[in-house]
Amino acid sequence: MLIAKVIGPEAAGLGAIAIAAFLLADLACASLFTDALVQRASLSEHHIRSALTVQVLVGAGGALALALLAPAIADLSDAPQVSQLILALAALLPFSAFSGASAGMVLRAQRYSLLATRALLGQPLALTAGLLLASEGYGAWALIAQQATATAVTFALMLALGRHHLRPAITGRALADLWPVAGPQILAVIVMAGRYRLFVLALGVVTTETVVAVCNVAFRLLDSALGIVWGSVSRLSIPRLSALQSNRGGLAEAYGHLAQLQALMGMPIAAGIALTAPDLIRALLGPAWLDAAEATRLVGWMAVLSFSWGDPGSLFLALGKTKRNLMLSAAALAVPLATLLIARPATPFGVALCWASSTVAMAPWVVWLALSELKRSPLWLLGRIAPALAATAAMAVAVMLLQGTVARDLPPLARLVASAVGGAFVFSAVAWLALGRRPPRGLRSPGPVAAE
Repeated sequence: MLIAKVIGPEAAGLGAIAIAAFLLADLACASLFTDALVQRASLSEHHIRSALTVQVLVGAGGALALALLAPAIADLSDAPQVSQLILALAALLPFSAFSGASAGMVLRAQRYSLLATRALLGQPLALTAGLLLASEGYGAWALIAQQATATAVTFALMLALGRHHLRPAITGRALADLWPVAGPQILAVIVMAGRYRLFVLALGVVTTETVVAVCNVAFRLLDSALGIVWGSVSRLSIPRLSALQSNRGGLAEAYGHLAQLQALMGMPIAAGIALTAPDLIRALLGPAWLDAAEATRLVGWMAVLSFSWGDPGSLFLALGKTKRNLMLSAAALAVPLATLLIARPATPFGVALCWASSTVAMAPWVVWLALSELKRSPLWLLGRIAPALAATAAMAVAVMLLQGTVARDLPPLARLVASAVGGAFVFSAVAWLALGRRPPRGLRSPGPVAAE
């Protein structure tokens, strides 16, 4: 956003097209064996070297494919300049692929300080590089510099501190061991990543551009806030649950603790956005976008529901049942698309109902699958997330009372701040008491998992 402000909307649009193409290719190249390396109980040097080698080769192939497609993407975008931008980014794919495989080993060892350093060091350096080029008048190349710097910093950190250097070797048996987990999982990741994009494309077919723009604001506003919850909990869950895959009792307890932590993180954010949606929209975007408020409110409350059953995707990955993740991803794509094409809504609220339909339709199925693996009852899961439910309910009551009394006549931004501060205080107090005045068990690390 800072770089776009300097270079202007036209240059920012060109850079966004190029980076979107790069990130789509990078998703497949950099994540191919990452989760499988974390999940496998017995991991040999053959597995590590083969995964690293193949992933880098896939990155090189992806770079070549992206370079060949660059002119076509530029033609479709009616922007010839995009071709050179994509070519520059394509060269990064092999380095990103190495970083992705190395990150799997770092996550397996639960070396979270190194994982955090990628962002704590890489993001400021990337932003600085982008702003420097933007201030010198390089336009869209400023965004390319930002992405290139972030990728380079991550590669340098993984190469220097990741403890696994690229020593090319491919063992068919090792790849055969990893592929039953890696194959379905990478397809599931790609389907989930493309889910929203396909929904927006279908939305453009059945409704007006204005409704598309308003809904995009509503959905992205929530996703930007909740994405960090899903990402951080997944990074905690995958190595812990994978380490306990042969101990179903310990696996169930770990899942319960992580479900509690996820609910404590996600429910207040989702509910807070739902409760303050009108003020949030007015303060950030102005009254012209107020139609997005009700859509944001609805998907916010649906997001609260989605934090009620923990992280089944990480559970199925830990158990090596990644075909289930692919099946769930496909269903999460098909249900809202089908609902949209059948209902053909004309308002943002109607579109939000279609988008939320997958959460409602899939909730019983997902809960049943997860609890069947854990051999636990719904009441057991309810007991784990009860502190988050109680604290979120107390927060909702407090915020609504505050909005209807003391903060009623305040400007939108002031009312938003008052609601956030008051809600956070009430949630924290009730959650602390409900947890027995102790931190959540999910924050306690059981220790690293070493490679054999």
